[in-house]
Order: sequence, then structure tokens, then C-alpha cells
Amino acid sequence: MRVWGLSKMHFWDENVYLQNAEVICCGKNNYNEIDSRPPLLSILFAGTFLLWHSDYAAWIVAALVNALGPAFLYLGGRKMVGAIPAAIAAALLAFTPFSAGVLRDPSGEFVLNFSGHSLLSDCPALTMILLSFWLLLRALQRQTNLRFALAGFGFAMAVLMRFDSLSSVGVLLLLLLAAKRPARAALACGAGFAAGMGPYLCWARFRYGGFLATFFRGWHNFSGPRESIFYFVARSVAILSWVALLGLALWAARMTVDIWSEWKKGPQVIPSETFLGYPSRRWEAFLCLWAVALLLFFSALSHKEPRYAVPLLPPLFLLAGIGLSTLLASRQMVPRVAGIALLAGALGFSIWPTRQRFDSDFIDDSVSEEMEVSDFLNHSVSPSAVLYTNMNYPDFAYYTNLKVVALPENNEGLYQSLKNLPSDGILIAYGQNDPDAPADQPDPRWLESNPHYRRLKEFPSIVLYEYRVQISK
Repeated sequence: MRVWGLSKMHFWDENVYLQNAEVICCGKNNYNEIDSRPPLLSILFAGTFLLWHSDYAAWIVAALVNALGPAFLYLGGRKMVGAIPAAIAAALLAFTPFSAGVLRDPSGEFVLNFSGHSLLSDCPALTMILLSFWLLLRALQRQTNLRFALAGFGFAMAVLMRFDSLSSVGVLLLLLLAAKRPARAALACGAGFAAGMGPYLCWARFRYGGFLATFFRGWHNFSGPRESIFYFVARSVAILSWVALLGLALWAARMTVDIWSEWKKGPQVIPSETFLGYPSRRWEAFLCLWAVALLLFFSALSHKEPRYAVPLLPPLFLLAGIGLSTLLASRQMVPRVAGIALLAGALGFSIWPTRQRFDSDFIDDSVSEEMEVSDFLNHSVSPSAVLYTNMNYPDFAYYTNLKVVALPENNEGLYQSLKNLPSDGILIAYGQNDPDAPADQPDPRWLESNPHYRRLKEFPSIVLYEYRVQISK
């Protein structure tokens, strides 16, 4: 399901990771964002390119890594909440529309999105988080320094896959309090984390002048329109699916009934014990903490996208799995069969929109306008030409071998740069034939009146201008 729809057409962040992989494995040096992007996904693609240098290879590897997430959620979840709730949670993570890369847009239509089916780092990072979660629970079950160190190393890989995984790591490290010797377990886990992060941090210190230089640059470059603090709550149905929300409601109702029952009966009620001898309610409280802490963190960010909610899915799906498993709790045959049928029907109806992924061909031959422009540039300009643009520069860097210079995105800085470009080259200008073009694009009247610029080629929404520092008389 995640492999279906192989394509060579990618945009912005996807092309950043592919371009960084080209820099790592092939020495391509026309543009990179290694100084501000987590390295692990690009390293994974670079290793893949050594075996098969193709966009398809990167797509397949990313799909396989993403598909491991539900498996690790089940392995870890069954230790904490039991096999049936964990299996339900894994099914939700594997097949619900948002997780599988299908999302309902504002018009009501289901469209493909960037979650679970892309070359972005969100879902690979989630897989690394869930792998570390499972390793940490195994270490708590059979406590050795090596097992805790392996969990710490896994956490480091999650951070190197996506920097904001630090928020998930910080919450999951609270599980070390359940160790027999928490301080010793924390030292072992920290040693594993240091072994994973240490080489990268030392490289960043040597290359960019600071151990955390790439983290700071990545945070500084993180921008976009400011969204409401309730952004994710307002999109909870699309992100979680209604069946997961039903499961959360059933879990909340069951918790309310249990607490009320225990309060009425008094202290004689002994809670059932589960993993590590702790009552199940304590683990459910931890899952709540996990979900709430991440929701607050991502809601506090000014710029938000639905895919940023991916780290929230494991704890919420595990709680939903507990709630939905109450449909199977009856020991009588008829209610139990009815519960199984109801659960199967609800899950089936919820994941049914995912089938739309298979409406497209297995290989998508579509090309973007950026790919068409790049093809023209590859065949029509000198290999030493310089490309100037303030939009989609990773696309042109990846699809060409021409040096790419990113111009400022704001008007004041943009025009100052356009007046003083350092060398001859090609300006890629968007919206030149569109009266509703973004305000941060160069005004075509200004370009046409400037003798340093000459129209070279027109595309539907892009115009190429040839720039010359010296004007011939």
C-alpha cells in the first residue's frame, strides 16, 4: 500500500532529502541543506543510491521503513496494554486514511497527502521512535545495561531522523523510572544515546562551529503561516479517524465507570496488575501523558501541518485500542460475536477510503512544471550556468546539475539581491503570467524594464530570464 504509486515527481522537502543524499554519495555540490536538516534519512537514501540510483529505490526504502511502524507499535503495545488493544492500535496506524497517505480535503474529496507515503522524515522518525519504545520496554522486562543502551541508541537514531523527535524521546525516557535502578538505567540509556549522537555532534562542531549548530539552523529555518492553537484538535477526525475517536470515547467511559465503581466500593478493590507488576491504569495514565505532552508541544508551534501530528498517533491509538477492545470483553458467545462483528465493520468502514490509493497506476509518470523547466535547462544552457530563484530551489537543484542560489523570499531583500546578482545566470521567476501571483515574486514589469534581464523561455507559471552583469552596448 505504501509502495503503490511509484513516482519521480517530488516537491521541496522531499527533494531536499534526495539532494542531500546525492551530495553524500555522489559528491553533487550544486546545493544542499545538510547544515539544517537531520541526516539519517538522507544517509539511508545515499546508501540505497549506491545499490540502485533511482527515485524509485528511495521510494521503496522509505515505504518499507514506514511500514515497520505498526509492527513496532504492536510489539511494544502488547507488553504495556495487551495483545488485542495493541493489535487494534497497529491496524489503525497501518490502515487508517491519514496514516496510509489519504486525507479528506476541505471540499470533502479524498486526496493523497504526505503522511505515510512520501520521502519525508515524519513517518521514518515515528518508526524509529516506536522501535526505541519497544526496546526500552524489553529492557525494563529484562534489565541489563546493554538493553538500556540499545534503547538509547534507538532514541538517537529517531532524533537524527527528525530533530523534533526530541519531544517524544523526552516523554518516553520517563519510563526509566520503572527500572529497578533508575539512575543506572538512565546512565546506560544515556551512553547509548551519546554513542548514536556523538559522532554527528562532533561533525557539526567541526563543520559548522557548534555541536548544536544544525539544530539551531533547522529551528531558525522553520517557518510558515501562523495557525490556531487548536489546529490539530479541529482536524482530529481527519487525522485519527472517527473509529479511533470512538475508541477514545469508549476508553474514557470505561475509565469513568471503573473510577466511580472503585470510589463506591472503597479501598477493598485491588486493581489488576499488568506489565512489570504495575496496574493497567498507571500505564494508561502514561499514555495520556505522552499524548497530552506532544499535543501541547506541537500546538505551541506557530506553523502547523497535519503531518506534524504523526508522533501523537501511537499513544492515542493505544488508548483507542483499549477502548475498542471492550467490544470483545463479554464472555458470553452472542455478545462477543456481536462485538467482533461490530469492531470488524467499524474498522473496515474506517479504512475503506484507503482503497483510493490503488485507483492510480502502480507507476505514476506525471511530471511537475519544475521537472519540465529543469529538463529544458539541462539541454539548453551551459553546465556552468547559475540558477537564481526564491522558490522551490531544492527542486531545481535535484533535477539539474546547475549551481542553485536561493534568493530572499521577502520583497525588500529580493529586489536588493536582484540588483546585485554576483554573476551571469538564469533567473527562475514564478507567477509572471498570473495576475494573482504571490507578492513575494519579482514584478514582471520591473524585470522587463531592467536591461540586465532578458526573457529566455516561458512556461505556464514560470518564466526564465537570462541575467547579465555586463550589458553589451
